[in-house]
Amino acid sequence: MKTKILNALETQRGRYVSGEELADSLGVTRAAVWKSIESLRKEGHRIKATTNKGYMLESESDVLTAKGISSHLKEGSKVSRVICLGEVDSTNNYAKKLAMNGEPHGTLIAANRQTAGRGRRGHSFESPAGTGLYMSLILRPETEAGKFQMITVADAVAVCLAVEELYPEARGNIGIKWVNDVYFRGKKICGILTEAVTGFESGEIESVITGIGINVSTKKFGAETSEIAGAIFADDEIRFGRDELCARVADYVMEFAEDLDNPAIIQVYRERSILTGREISYMKGERKCFGHVEGIDDKGGLIVRNDEGINETLRSGEVFMVRAMEARS
Repeated sequence: MKTKILNALETQRGRYVSGEELADSLGVTRAAVWKSIESLRKEGHRIKATTNKGYMLESESDVLTAKGISSHLKEGSKVSRVICLGEVDSTNNYAKKLAMNGEPHGTLIAANRQTAGRGRRGHSFESPAGTGLYMSLILRPETEAGKFQMITVADAVAVCLAVEELYPEARGNIGIKWVNDVYFRGKKICGILTEAVTGFESGEIESVITGIGINVSTKKFGAETSEIAGAIFADDEIRFGRDELCARVADYVMEFAEDLDNPAIIQVYRERSILTGREISYMKGERKCFGHVEGIDDKGGLIVRNDEGINETLRSGEVFMVRAMEARS
């Protein structure tokens, strides 16, 4: 009943829903509704109660729970289990341990805070409580190892589509910086880290852990972080809950992971690419190179016309946007 009441209030976030309406729709007494509301408040949900108006889920209320996430998964979701943690060092680390113990394909781990969040190449990922969505999925895809980069590509597409659906104002302002970052209004709001788990004896890849960190609000960012990182919401007004965002992203990831050859994935990735047509710098061994991004190939590689006028495709590494004058100097 709590889940149904929370869903009803979520759909009318910021507006009152009468207790009578909730009771009638659920076939229970108004006293039972009140009891559930009190229980939801104890879990941290900010719900106002006003005589002759009813109950209202406040716009800034945002509590991440396993029940909340599960309630937003689509019917027939391929997510097999939801685990929600208050705090963890890293959701990817936690997921790896579960995967090695045989946790099935589609297990979702979400956390309110990470104490040692990390990105690619050892970069740290600031993960304060209450402002971000930190999630990992255990995948056991039946695909060749050469296609694993496409999981990161699919994750980036999943984040873009989920945010755009829940927050239409994001359309046209959200994009992907190859290979694993999502940007919104010129600032990074999401990082993705995909890691393989190999069997000790076989040496073969047994599962893939794909981690996604999304900045939902900047309200707990330090000044230094705010200079380079953005968020979906730059103020305290939350238009949707992290549990709903988590469910929407997870459903997309699971759908894509089982159909990595779907041309629609790479098409959306290309459409959201913020590097295409831009000048970039990148490293080849010890040498710093410059190039012009021509596009994204069918396997998610970055096609670059290098400073010698020759096209090459980058499969991994880190790239930086530069001005054309810098590239020629």
